[in-house]
Amino acid sequence: MGMNALVLNVLKETGINPERFSLQWASAAEAPRFVKLITEFTGRIKELGPLGESEGLGPDELQANLEKGLAAVSSRKVRMVYGNTAKAIRKEGIFTQEYINSVIEEKLNKAIAGALSAETEEEEKPALEKKAAPAKAAPAAQKAAKEKAASGKATAKAKAAPKQPAKKAGKKAEPAPKKKAAATKQKGAAKKKTTAKKKK
Repeated sequence: MGMNALVLNVLKETGINPERFSLQWASAAEAPRFVKLITEFTGRIKELGPLGESEGLGPDELQANLEKGLAAVSSRKVRMVYGNTAKAIRKEGIFTQEYINSVIEEKLNKAIAGALSAETEEEEKPALEKKAAPAKAAPAAQKAAKEKAASGKATAKAKAAPKQPAKKAGKKAEPAPKKKAAATKQKGAAKKKTTAKKKK
């Protein structure tokens, strides 16, 4: 139920009609309920029309909003706040849809808005700053390459050393006497049968 409230809030914040999402539960024994849920949802989506049309969004704007929504739910802060909120709901023991929606909305709105605004701020950075970042990272990349080369030499030396089998202190490996004894008994029984046949 909490995931339902989270997705509805993200859709609302990104400008996508929340009626385009529905999460309902039906057991395998509830075939009529399942058919009713699917039929109602399909009818609702047909009324709304293609994605973005009822929202008044063009294809590029719709794509950008969907990417922002994905970034928001992928945000570490949003996931962490959601996890803590879910724990708090379980601790309270109130599992009505209204209560869960209100708690999720109260706790997560700020985190979702923060994640969406952080995504917008990244888009607004000038292209020059984005190009300058790789130039700053170049010395770090060179240092990492040197460290990797040095560790490669150490690894090659370690591989060159011959491997010696590990010895267990105090215990010697003994052959499995049960298997040998069982095989000997079978041979003895076979011999007895052949000698018994010869005597007859």
